[in-house]
Amino acid sequence: MVAQLVGLRLSLLRNIFTGSRSRRVVVGLGLLAGLVAVIAVFLRIARLAGTDAVLARNETVIGGSAVVLAFVLVPLLLQRDDPMDPRRFAFFGIPAPRLALAEAVSAVVALPVIAAIVFAVATVLAWSPTPLGVPLALVGAVLGVATCVLCGRIFSSLSALLLVTRRSREVAGVVGVFVLVLLAPGVALALTVNWGLAVSSLSLSVALMLSFTPLGAAWAIPAAAANGDSGGALLCFLIAIVSVAVLWFAWRTLVALMLTSARPESDEQVQPRGLGWFGSLPSTPAAAVAARSLTYWSRDPRYYVPLVIIPIVPILLAVPLVVVGFPLEYYALVPLPIMCLFLGFAIHDDVALDNTAVWLHIVSGRRGLADRLGRLAPVLLIGLPLIGIGSVITVFVSGNAAALPALLGVSSCLLFASVGFGNLISARFPYAATRPGESPFTQPQLTGSTSVFVQVATVAGTLAVASPAIVFGVQAILFGQPDLYWASLWWGVLTGVGVLALGTIVGGAVFNRRGPEILAASVRG
Repeated sequence: MVAQLVGLRLSLLRNIFTGSRSRRVVVGLGLLAGLVAVIAVFLRIARLAGTDAVLARNETVIGGSAVVLAFVLVPLLLQRDDPMDPRRFAFFGIPAPRLALAEAVSAVVALPVIAAIVFAVATVLAWSPTPLGVPLALVGAVLGVATCVLCGRIFSSLSALLLVTRRSREVAGVVGVFVLVLLAPGVALALTVNWGLAVSSLSLSVALMLSFTPLGAAWAIPAAAANGDSGGALLCFLIAIVSVAVLWFAWRTLVALMLTSARPESDEQVQPRGLGWFGSLPSTPAAAVAARSLTYWSRDPRYYVPLVIIPIVPILLAVPLVVVGFPLEYYALVPLPIMCLFLGFAIHDDVALDNTAVWLHIVSGRRGLADRLGRLAPVLLIGLPLIGIGSVITVFVSGNAAALPALLGVSSCLLFASVGFGNLISARFPYAATRPGESPFTQPQLTGSTSVFVQVATVAGTLAVASPAIVFGVQAILFGQPDLYWASLWWGVLTGVGVLALGTIVGGAVFNRRGPEILAASVRG
C-alpha cells in the first residue's frame, strides 16, 4: 500500500513538467528558486557547527519553528485540489488507519517535505560537534519531520474539506496572497535584528518560548542538551512526542471522517460566467459595493488614469531636490509615503464619480456603512501590497534597514488616515466630478469653493494626524535614536487604523442621512 502511494506521488512529481512550454518554464524557474533557497538555508544552519551553543539554538529553533508553521499556514492560505485527498480512496475499501499511515509515509517524497528533511539534516550537522549531539539531533529531526508531515496532511485535508466551492477557494487564495505580501515587511524586520548574537535578548526569548511549543520542541532537544539543560531536553522530547501522537490521532480521525463523507463535484460548470468581481465576492451589501468599485477601478479611465500618475509624482518631486543636492539616501524613503497619501486621497470624491449610479445605493436601502466599507476595497487591495512590498524595496535602495519600522508606520498612517477622511468627506461634502465617458483630464465648471475645501481638508487632516509618526521617523534618522523608529511604527499604525474606522463609521451615518443631497451633488456638473 505504501509503495503504491509512493509511486503515485512520484508520478505526480513527474507530471508537473507536462503542459505548455511556458508552464514548463515557470515550473522550472520556481523549482530553481526553491532549490537555491533550500541550499542557502542548509549552508546557513550547517555552518553553525562549532559555534556558540546559544547562537545555534536561536537559529535552529526559530528556523525549525518557521518550517513547521509553513506546513500549517500554506495549505490553508494557498488551497488547491489535493490529489491525495483521502476521499479519492473511499471506494477501495482501505481501512482508515492503514490509509492514514500510507498517506503519511508516502508524503515523504513530496517536495515540501524533502525541503524539511534537508533542513533536518542541516540541524544534525550543526549539533554534530557537541556531546551526544548527533543522536539527539537525529531524534529531534525525525520528530520535527514527522510533525511537518502530519501538519501538512491535516491542514491540506481540512482545506479540501472546508473550501469546497470555487468562490471560497478564490477568497482563500486572495487572503493567502495578502498574508504573504504583508509578511514581507515582517520578514524584513526580522532580518534587521541580529539573530546571530548570542546576547540578543529578543532572539533568545523567542527561541526559549518556541522550544516548549509543538512548533519548536523537536528542534530544541539537542539545543537544550548542548546548553547543559538536561531537564529541558527531556521536557522538549516529551512535548515533541505528545505533539506527534496528538497529530497522528487527529490525522487518523480526519481520514476516517473523510472516507465516510461525499466528495462534492466541482462547481465550475454551474458557476455563472462573465460576472467578474460579482461572481467572486460574497453576496452581501458591502461585497456588492466592493465588486462594483473594483470593476470601476479596473475599467473606468477616471479611476485608473490617476493611478498611473501616482508613481510619477515622486519622480517629479525628486528633480528639484536633486538639483539642490538633497541626499538621495534620504529622499529614497520619501516616494512610498507620498504614493500612499495620493492613493488614499483618490476616494475623497468617490461618490460623485458614480454620477447617477449612486441612486441604486440610496433607493435600495443599503446602509451607509456597507457603502463605505465596499469603497475601501480597491484602495486597500492596492495599498496594502504597495506598503508590504514597497517598504522592503525602499529600505534596500536607501541602504537604511533600521528605518523600516518608521517607513511602515508613516506609510500606513497616510494611507489609512486619508481613506478615513475621504470616507467621511465624500459623504458630507460631495462636489461635481467628471461624468462617465468623459476624459479624466476634464473637470466640470464649479461656482463654489467646495472642491478646494474638500481637497485641502483631506490632505491637511491626513498630514496633521500623521505628523507625530513623521516627526518620530525624521528624528530617528537624523539623530540616530532607534527607539523612535518603533514609536513611529506604533503611532502610525494605531492612529491610522483609528481614523479609518472612525471615518468609515461616521461617513456611513452621514450617507444614511444625506442620501438626496448626495444624489443631487453627484449629477451636477
